[in-house]
Amino acid sequence: MSVKKLLLISYIIAGLLISIFTAFMTFYIIDVPIGMKMFSKIVMTIIFTLPLIGIVSYLIGSYFSKKFIGIKNRLFQIANEDFTLYNREEHIGEIVDIHQTLNSVAMQLDKSINELKEKNRELTWMVHSFAHDFRTPLTIIQGNIEAIEDDLISQEELPTVLKKMELETNYMNELLSDVLCFIQSMKSVVKKEDIQLKEFIDREIFALITPPKRVALINLINENGTIAFTKTDLKKILINLVGNSIKFTEQGSITIELQNGALVVQDTGIGIKSVECEKIFQPFYTVDASKNRLKSGFGLGLAIAKNLAQKNDYLLECDTAYKNGCKILLQKENYEHIDS
Repeated sequence: MSVKKLLLISYIIAGLLISIFTAFMTFYIIDVPIGMKMFSKIVMTIIFTLPLIGIVSYLIGSYFSKKFIGIKNRLFQIANEDFTLYNREEHIGEIVDIHQTLNSVAMQLDKSINELKEKNRELTWMVHSFAHDFRTPLTIIQGNIEAIEDDLISQEELPTVLKKMELETNYMNELLSDVLCFIQSMKSVVKKEDIQLKEFIDREIFALITPPKRVALINLINENGTIAFTKTDLKKILINLVGNSIKFTEQGSITIELQNGALVVQDTGIGIKSVECEKIFQPFYTVDASKNRLKSGFGLGLAIAKNLAQKNDYLLECDTAYKNGCKILLQKENYEHIDS
């Protein structure tokens, strides 16, 4: 039953009951007996009043019906990925609350769907890149096996060929492990805790990394510096960032500190070109122009770090204004300050 019909029937029944009750109570109070003539007048009054009640009920029902049709249409639009926000003025508080709730739902759905589409593009690109990178060592191994079977490899060459096949097999194993880590980093299981940064970085990060002799690891965070983060995620992010800095820093320092509310890892290495600052967080993107598969890595480390940061409501960004090396910032999505 529609809202219009429901209100029409409800108001007519209510009006009828109120009219009868009012008429009989009136004669009861004035203590006048209700004769046949008076009873007929009461009936006539009710009969003439009911159309008026019906008209008023119809108008009220039509008004509310339009409001609910509007809500129904918005739900249909949202179901079809039309997340246009409702800004028209309303005079009924409950209707206003419903539209504000739908606005909030529309914004959240729009954000979630865009994030899913972006993740889907990343996964599509990752699958294509993974297939390409995985096919290369497979082709090499297959070619060497066929050469061995056809006696095209001499006994003297065989140890070298087998060593190369072992390297390619290790490469595939490492690639597969990194891909699994990337997929794992996209899961949304988060167990945040307040982490004391100075002690955490000294004990969990720098203690596990051995830099070159001419590169110093520096922790400039004071004793009060904390961050709300999943500990294992933060450890993976910082080890990845420091490891990347070591790879591209021949001498100088790699520093971790808090700057303007962001946790910063910066080095004195060769730096990153501005045009590459966004690309470095894409799966399978490597800055190394040589594309040496066995030396340049798979290009998944920073993509994994980015996913882990997003899981914890943080952004991982490259500072393009920094010219003395590379500077990566880990900061809140809403840019709130980290305690320092």
